[in-house]
Amino acid sequence: MIFRFKPVAMERIRQQVDTIVRFLAPNMEFVNCHMVDYLTEQHWKRFVPEPIQQVLRTGDDYREAKELFWSQFEPGFESDGRYPSIKAFIDNTRQYRLGGSKVQDTALTLDEFKEALSNHRKDTRLKMTELMNVKKCHEVEVAAAAVASLCTAMVSGTGSAARLEDILVIDAGDGKGYLSSRIALEHGIKVLGVDCNEENTSNAEKRLERLKNKIPKAVRKSNLEEDEHFTNLVRENNLNTLYRTATQLIDFNTNLIELAAEYFPTGNHSTFCLCGLHTCGNLGPNCLRLFHENPTIEGICNVGCCYHLMQEQFVVDEFYNPTKAADNPGYGFPMSSYLRERSFALGRNARNLAAESIERACANRENPSDKLGYRALLQVVFLERGEKKSHQVGRLKCGGFVEYVRKSVRRLGLTESVTIADECLLELQARFAVELEQLKVFYLLRQQFAPVIETLILLDRLLYLRECGYERSFLVKLFEPVVSPRCYALIAQK
Repeated sequence: MIFRFKPVAMERIRQQVDTIVRFLAPNMEFVNCHMVDYLTEQHWKRFVPEPIQQVLRTGDDYREAKELFWSQFEPGFESDGRYPSIKAFIDNTRQYRLGGSKVQDTALTLDEFKEALSNHRKDTRLKMTELMNVKKCHEVEVAAAAVASLCTAMVSGTGSAARLEDILVIDAGDGKGYLSSRIALEHGIKVLGVDCNEENTSNAEKRLERLKNKIPKAVRKSNLEEDEHFTNLVRENNLNTLYRTATQLIDFNTNLIELAAEYFPTGNHSTFCLCGLHTCGNLGPNCLRLFHENPTIEGICNVGCCYHLMQEQFVVDEFYNPTKAADNPGYGFPMSSYLRERSFALGRNARNLAAESIERACANRENPSDKLGYRALLQVVFLERGEKKSHQVGRLKCGGFVEYVRKSVRRLGLTESVTIADECLLELQARFAVELEQLKVFYLLRQQFAPVIETLILLDRLLYLRECGYERSFLVKLFEPVVSPRCYALIAQK
C-alpha cells in the first residue's frame, strides 16, 4: 500500500511522548486526585495555580469562569479578556493535545487519510440511518469506508490477497453488528463479527434480519438501483453470505484460516483485516498485539475506548475488577517498550479522566454534576462521625443532597454509625455553597488534562506499532469529537 503521506518518524513520536511526560510529571497528583476528597483535603489550595486562586473568590466568579471554559472552542475565545490566568492555563494544556503545537502532524485528519488513500478510496453512498442513532450512524459510515479503503489498498499492495474477495474482515467486539454489517452491506466485503458475549451475537443476528427489510428502500433513496452490487443484494437478499457472527474469543493461538472456513466454507480466505469500533479497555491493545503476532492479519483499523478499564502494568489498582478483563488479560498500558522500560504509570483516575470529552462538554455547556459536590460533602459527614476509611458509593439516583446521603448510608450499611438530621445536612450544604461552585471550576480545570492523557495513550499505541516495524501505521481522526469523543483510529498495514 502506497500512502501519499510520509509517516511521522519514530524518533519524532518518542520526542512527543517525552514532551507530554515532562508536562504531566508535576501534575500527576492533580490528575489522579479523588474528587471525593475535594473538601476534606483542600484540593483547591493544593492544586490550583495561585494566579487563578487570586482572581476567583465568589460564587459569581466561579459561574463566570465556567462560561470561559465552555467557550474555548468558539471563535471569540482568543480575544476574550476575562480571567487571563485561566485562559493561559487552557492555552498551555491545549499545546499537548493531538494537533496542538507540541504534538503537530502526528494524527491525520479524515481528509488527509482519504487523500493518502485516494487510489483505493471507498466512500459512503448508501443513505441508511435506520436502526442507529445519530452518533452510531456517523461512526459506522466513516469507519466502514475506512476499513473498505484499507482492504482495497491491501489488495493493491504487496500483501498475499490477490482479490478483494480473498480478504475477510474480522470485527473484534462486534456488539450488535453496526460496523460489520455496514462494511458488508455498503462495500460488499465479507465480515465475521466476533463477540465473546452470546447475547450480543444474538442481538446482531436479530438486527441483521430487521436490516434486510430496510435495504430496498435505502437503495432507491440513494439512487443506487443501477449499481451491480446493490442490485444483486436486493434481488438475491444475500447479506447473510457477506456477514456472519460468531460467539468466541480470538486470541494469539486462534487459527483464523480455520475459523474463516467454518463460517465461510465456500470462500478461500487466508488474508485478514482486523477492525474494532470502540474496543473496550484491554481489547484495543490486545487487537494491536494480535495484528503483530498473527501473520495472516495484514491490516488493522482500531478505535479504542474505556481507558479506565485497561489494566496498567506499573499500577496496583485497589478497585480493579479482574472479571472485566477475563477475556482480555494482560496489560493495556504501556504498550511501547519505550515507556515500559521507564516503568511509566498513569493511574486509575488519570485513565478515567482520559475518557472524558472536552469538546462535547463545551458544545453542550455541560455543568459538572451536583453529585460530585454531594459526594465531597458526604465525605465531610463521614469524617465528622469517625468514618475514616474510604467508601465506594457508586452511582445513585437522587433528588437532592439529603436523599443522596440517605441512600448512600443505606447502601453502605452505615445507618447506625452515621446518623444526622435532615436540617443539619441542609445547613452543611448551605455552609459550603460557594465551595460547591468552586468544585465545578476545579473539575473543569482538571478536565483540561483529559485530551493530554488520551494523547499519551494513543502515542504509546502508535509507538508500539512502529517498534514492531510497521512503518505504514497511522493515527487518524476519523470522527467529529463532539459526536463521537473517542474519535482517533490506529490504522496500519503490514
